Amino acid sequence: MPLWRWEPAPYLLALVLVVITSAIRPDTAPVAYWIAFGLTIAAIALLVASIVASARRRSRLPGAGVLRSLEGMEPVEVAPSGGLPTPVTGTHRHQSAIEAASSWGRDVAALLIPDATRWLGMRIRVAVHLVADGHVYHVGFLPDEATARYNGPLAQLARDGRFVIVPAERRRGARSVSVTLDLGGLAGVLEGAASTERP
Repeated sequence: MPLWRWEPAPYLLALVLVVITSAIRPDTAPVAYWIAFGLTIAAIALLVASIVASARRRSRLPGAGVLRSLEGMEPVEVAPSGGLPTPVTGTHRHQSAIEAASSWGRDVAALLIPDATRWLGMRIRVAVHLVADGHVYHVGFLPDEATARYNGPLAQLARDGRFVIVPAERRRGARSVSVTLDLGGLAGVLEGAASTERP
């Protein structure tokens, strides 16, 4: 992940520039001072813009890409392909969410949320939510290889309020329940969605 996409980066940049500007005396080095002052103002403006953009994003996707509801979202459904199942990572931490989704019945699908990350984390992930009877439950993330392939196209759709739903299956093991996804038709759906956006 590029450093400029790391959420704390604007804060750190503004802090460093404030320290540098305050260390320069305007009477002894006026040119350096005013250059540093201008850069500091620009960094603070960038920080404010980052906070506003983050607030807008989190109004729909609070904390690490975790959803509260499906309100205002346009679903893009992917049909089953019968391909090799893709395991969802981190399901061992979300067993209660998987069980809650299962309580609504057998039919579940998975909603993919791109650009999910923790505030201090530099790792971009695609969050996976099980959707059951209109309820959403965060159950983990796509594996790194799938994230590298699909995060960009999924993020483009998400900017327009469109989010992909793929077939999901729960598998009960000896100690926990895992979740696998059918991503076989995802690439074709993303390509088709991208082509309809082009003028």
